[in-house]
Amino acid sequence: MTLEKAAMTFPARRILVPDDLTPASRSAWAWARRFAARRARLESLFVYPMPPAPVEGLPSPALAPADAERIELSMREARAQASEWRVEPGDVVSVILRRARRADLIVMGAHCPSGAMRLLHRSVSEAVAREAPAPLLVVREDPAEVRTVLAPMNLESYADRGLELAAGAAAHLGAALLILHVVEPGARRRSPRGIIETRLSSLPAALLDKLRPRIIVRNGKPIEVILEESRRHGLLVLTAHRKSLLGDLVIGTTVERVMRHAAVPVLAAPSL
Repeated sequence: MTLEKAAMTFPARRILVPDDLTPASRSAWAWARRFAARRARLESLFVYPMPPAPVEGLPSPALAPADAERIELSMREARAQASEWRVEPGDVVSVILRRARRADLIVMGAHCPSGAMRLLHRSVSEAVAREAPAPLLVVREDPAEVRTVLAPMNLESYADRGLELAAGAAAHLGAALLILHVVEPGARRRSPRGIIETRLSSLPAALLDKLRPRIIVRNGKPIEVILEESRRHGLLVLTAHRKSLLGDLVIGTTVERVMRHAAVPVLAAPSL
């Protein structure tokens, strides 16, 4: 199973784990190993946020080589399973997105210890989701058995990426695939089951026979219904589609809002 432009295959051959050496990152590593191919390259990336320049017009203080070596040593000790350990100074989101160009999958933890750090980390994961060139998995806890994968899907063409990614993930995990379509109040009546079944028919026949996906149609507000239904499943997969700039700034994209509140891991496929 592949995704055009996303270069995603299961199991993944190149995985990027933005790593701050917290328990959240430890959980991300556990999930990364679950999705990794044999002999996969797993990169542990520590981004050192650069402090502001002490005087306007002058460059920010550089990361001292000794400090970089100390951080890398801690990474090597804590993440012995990694293939590469990298310490880079700079803007956290920008560095992650640049390194992600070489990855098949990005895996990030969703929580940090303190309230302020939790808010910062959440904003980082949401910003990465908005621009990521590869699928992004955001997790809260260590892996548990995944028996069912939930794939919320609207009827827009970009949603096919999330469907393909969900099918590949379910097959890799040996889980059942459930496709959720939410009919919003006042929406024009359409036949979602027929359209989704047509989209499913484009997937490989062997994959469909293995998964035997089931379609669920619910009425209500999409975010609320997705979050409620997701509690019954082990993994939530959808497409990170950008809205208008104003919509992104005011309320965020659907995937960002779902990531913010979901109690289960969220895997987002880039729509571009």
